[in-house]
Amino acid sequence: MTEPVFRYHPDPLATGSAMRIEHECSVCGQLRQIRYRGPIHGGQPETLCLHCIYSGEASRALGVVAVATDGSDILDMPGEFSDAIDVPHDVPHHVIEEITRRTPGFTGWQQESWLYHCGDGAAFLGPAGYRDVEPHAEALNMLRASHRQLGWSLQEPKSSCTGSIATVSPPRIYSNACIAGLTSRPGISADRGLSPRRRRALFDMSGHHPGHDQDHPC
Repeated sequence: MTEPVFRYHPDPLATGSAMRIEHECSVCGQLRQIRYRGPIHGGQPETLCLHCIYSGEASRALGVVAVATDGSDILDMPGEFSDAIDVPHDVPHHVIEEITRRTPGFTGWQQESWLYHCGDGAAFLGPAGYRDVEPHAEALNMLRASHRQLGWSLQEPKSSCTGSIATVSPPRIYSNACIAGLTSRPGISADRGLSPRRRRALFDMSGHHPGHDQDHPC
């Protein structure tokens, strides 16, 4: 069976949020070839497939019951795979639900923060190294500002982020793409849909939200 394609996380295998291994999904009971390995806010299944995340079945099945802080009500909390933090006011609720409940999340160095741009969610592309950030002056300046806030020298951003993306050590940088700059044909491959000519790159240091840059059109 063909694996689902996620609008806001085009390649969970490449980002490390999924792994290729045969398993029986704890939610649907089907034998699957790719297993989710990202965060889950809710019930903790032994294994989980991408199909159940895509359909929303995982969010429903892994929901929990919680009591309101004032004890006035009992809340049914759906399972989620990322938190909705600092979401701009112009992002529709259905987009937030798709990202948090029907999109694979990712594990960051500190608090993961999904990015938003142009009134929509950004597509998460995975960890990035210094060479990925270097062509983007605005992102590089943001990285240097974050290092100053942490009390690190200005030489450390380059030394801590160079080398292979797979071996980047904390602090980590994450690359995202503005959806408005992507080709939106159904079923298009991630490589073609995320062509540098068709996207605006957004970067985030895990645990440090870079802002939404709403005044800068793609």
